[in-house]
Amino acid sequence: MNENEQRVLSALKAGGLDSVSIAKKTGLEQSTLGSVLAKLDADGLVALEKSEESKLELTGEGRKYSKQELPERRLIGAIKARMLLDDAVKKAGLAAGEKGIALSWARKNNWIAISSEGGKAFVQKTGDNESADERALKEISGGKKGRADVLAAKNLVARSLVKVIGEKSFSAKLTKKGAAQLTGAHDAGGNKGVVTSLTAQILKSGEWKGRQFAEYDLNTLVSPVSISKKHFYKEFLNRMKMHLVGMGFREIRSTLVETEFWNMDALFMPQDHPAREIHDIFRLNYKGILPHPGLTDKVVEAHERGLAGSRGWGYKYSKDKASQVIARSHDTGISARELVSNLKCPDKVFFVAHVFRPDEIDWKHFIEFNQLGGYVVDESISLPQLMGYLKSFAVDVCGAKNVKFAPSYFPFTEPSCEMMAEINGKWVELGGAGIFRPEMLAALGVDKPVIAWGLGLDRLAMLYLGINDMRELATSKIELLKQK
Repeated sequence: MNENEQRVLSALKAGGLDSVSIAKKTGLEQSTLGSVLAKLDADGLVALEKSEESKLELTGEGRKYSKQELPERRLIGAIKARMLLDDAVKKAGLAAGEKGIALSWARKNNWIAISSEGGKAFVQKTGDNESADERALKEISGGKKGRADVLAAKNLVARSLVKVIGEKSFSAKLTKKGAAQLTGAHDAGGNKGVVTSLTAQILKSGEWKGRQFAEYDLNTLVSPVSISKKHFYKEFLNRMKMHLVGMGFREIRSTLVETEFWNMDALFMPQDHPAREIHDIFRLNYKGILPHPGLTDKVVEAHERGLAGSRGWGYKYSKDKASQVIARSHDTGISARELVSNLKCPDKVFFVAHVFRPDEIDWKHFIEFNQLGGYVVDESISLPQLMGYLKSFAVDVCGAKNVKFAPSYFPFTEPSCEMMAEINGKWVELGGAGIFRPEMLAALGVDKPVIAWGLGLDRLAMLYLGINDMRELATSKIELLKQK
């Protein structure tokens, strides 16, 4: 028996103790104590009892409201008589995001009545009794904990003002075998030759030679330790980037806003294309500057009359529409810009693009998301090589079990295809790819074949990471960040 084990047994001689009391009596750190107790329990010298209880803890928002009152209380405090709703909100000093919260909970507490008159909303005070939420917030901020509080504070948990934390603990008591062992150890003077901690001094002095070291138990009971790490979505993106760099690609960046010229026109997308309607793009309230006349005129020619054997789209091109500034709606415009400003052959390029499109927000749709785009310029490039790049990405980076390709159509590539992959037992459409059309490349002054692709990253990341809501990819919830 080593010295630490003997100290623990001696501490338990008077009766069972919890881990905090044992640590206090022996002077051992919790991590060391856990290892010692696990060894003594395995040898039958002590009996360990593990337990877990729920503890309530205020979130950052909860701490804020415990000091300055809940939004609904601040609203009711501002209402002295029947008054305009907007005036009451302004008087209460509620932020934009607090207005809805205050109104919702004030009505649930039967504190207010809302009416309308002449197209204006009025609010009137009908009560102000202390709510269950306020009582629970006071108790929790005062340090009260336990399962009863979890039930009483269910609204606060739902409102993300309080979180429930599982707190693990253990206690130990001496067994008959342990008591006998302790008596024998005292009689023998204890075994003080066992080294329980390997230090720099022991290594430097050579004292470790010929000494007996305590065994290291991988099942040791230790206190949970939170460590800092990168956001799981950021780690996914970095892993993806490193794979592409390893394949010889270089990364480029671009702006979040773009003119319709670079976002669509330079890609040989006609100005009356359905994807250019207001329900598919976000338009900004100003105009941009078109590139130099030589390039602009070539794009105009490609659209109106055609280039490289094409007859074009046969309509009157509008430079005013081309100069309209929008929030970037897809990633391929980045390829057009780079081909014009920095054409190399051979060359491999990729980019992660944040794009924006109007949509109904739910678990799998959002108004902004990420795409992975890229292209390869080479005299001998072909569609099978493009499919090979994409398959390598799906299998090596995303863990796809199977990959399929199907013919597709895009205004700026011909031939075109879409890639589907089986990831974690589910088939998902990853995105489109193809060879840039000759009339598009001719307008940009490119005389080399170019393969290109654009893949949706967010849904892919959801499958790979096991996330059921796209919005969780940008989460700041600590418990979820710990899990992933």
